[in-house]
Amino acid sequence: MVNDSPALKKADVGFAMGSGTEVAKEAGDITILDDNFSSIEKAILYGRTMFKSIRKFLIFQLTVNVAAVLTCFLGPMLGENVVMTVVQLLVVNQAMDTLAAIAFGSEPALQEYMKDRPIPRSESIVTREMLTEIIISALYITSICLGILFIPFIRNLFGNVDVTYLKSALFATFMMAITFNGFNARTDKMNVFEGIGRNRNFLLVTLSLLLLQFVFITFGGEALSVEALSPSAWLICFILAFLVIPIDIIRKAVIGKRS
Repeated sequence: MVNDSPALKKADVGFAMGSGTEVAKEAGDITILDDNFSSIEKAILYGRTMFKSIRKFLIFQLTVNVAAVLTCFLGPMLGENVVMTVVQLLVVNQAMDTLAAIAFGSEPALQEYMKDRPIPRSESIVTREMLTEIIISALYITSICLGILFIPFIRNLFGNVDVTYLKSALFATFMMAITFNGFNARTDKMNVFEGIGRNRNFLLVTLSLLLLQFVFITFGGEALSVEALSPSAWLICFILAFLVIPIDIIRKAVIGKRS
């Protein structure tokens, strides 16, 4: 099959059928084990799904890493030597690395992916739009977490409490914000909840992360350098964290108008 489209030429993938010669198999990028031509369509569909899942995971993970680095770097500059402890950062990494990989690795193969234009081989796996999403989300998470410690308006929402309590609220907000940002990462559509029911693992992982952070902060004590939060404090943290979703929707709307 020959196609003269420049875009397709850049993204051409060679297929070899299972009954082909060894030379053809070695020359092809992908070898189809059977002789069914519909398998080529399936290979393209699952290949695109896998590539999209990798990009979604990168958006999620890079946002977590950038937000964590900025929070821990700027905190001491603003007067608080330890914003999140080493143990807390290990909890973030373990929970987000393992569970997020399960969540985004379970994204379904949607037939609509076949309508996408082929991606040139020379294109970077991290696009400019992805970088924009990562930076904006990370800056918001960093700002709102540091605001709990250093901005009087936000700090006073938790009442007259000690620094450990505020840091516990910061940790809770950080964990919830990066969890909610998973909804932003999984789709480039305005409705971040569209088709969410098709990936049950994503929902299970999200619920597990929310439950785990509640357990960590409520029962972590000295091991995690936290104090149990009141219901009102949890509600404040939840609202502050959830705002990462509408902020990214605004970003998508702005980019959509420019394109």
